[in-house]
Amino acid sequence: MKGLLYKDFCVLKKQVKILVVFVLFYSVWAVVSNTPSMMSTMVVLISMMLPVSSMSYDEGGQWYRYAFSLPVSRRSLVLSKYLLGFLTAMGGLLVCSVCNLIILYLTNWENALESWVIIGVSLGVGVIFLSVLIPLLFKFGVEKGRFILIAVAVVPSMLIALLMGTLKNTGITLPSEAFFQAALCASPFFTLAIFLISFRISVGICKKKEY
Repeated sequence: MKGLLYKDFCVLKKQVKILVVFVLFYSVWAVVSNTPSMMSTMVVLISMMLPVSSMSYDEGGQWYRYAFSLPVSRRSLVLSKYLLGFLTAMGGLLVCSVCNLIILYLTNWENALESWVIIGVSLGVGVIFLSVLIPLLFKFGVEKGRFILIAVAVVPSMLIALLMGTLKNTGITLPSEAFFQAALCASPFFTLAIFLISFRISVGICKKKEY
């Protein structure tokens, strides 16, 4: 497992350098403009794209054919991609947390709870995004998987926007604040469940697929 992760980080060495530049840019921008929400969203989502880039390189270089000739199980290979996503997400979370603490210190801890909620939601969205994307990439390949994900992401977004507009026009009362607080507390468990289900699906796809 360590060897697979080391391979991924070596392949992504140039991309990691670019990511560091983006992180520094958005971090400085967030501190100067006092907008932690923008910084947290960009840093977490960009860091979550590293596993996608890794799978793109693997597919382009015919890595899977070579890897399966080695004493490496398909489950281990799939697990390495999810661990890569987890590690990059935690790295993004760490950067967001440090920058948020700096912003809160400079603003006398104004809107502290809101900023931490935004970071947590951004992380959850990134993990769910990756959980949906990785099985699609294993099933259809990187190019087709990206196009399918766009369709999968656009349709729910349009439905949510339509639903919110309908609720606003009809005057239907939205759920109470207590409901949203309960949903927020349950979201980490929901996100973890999605992540684990996604892993099992990816393992099943990888075991059946011919490379």
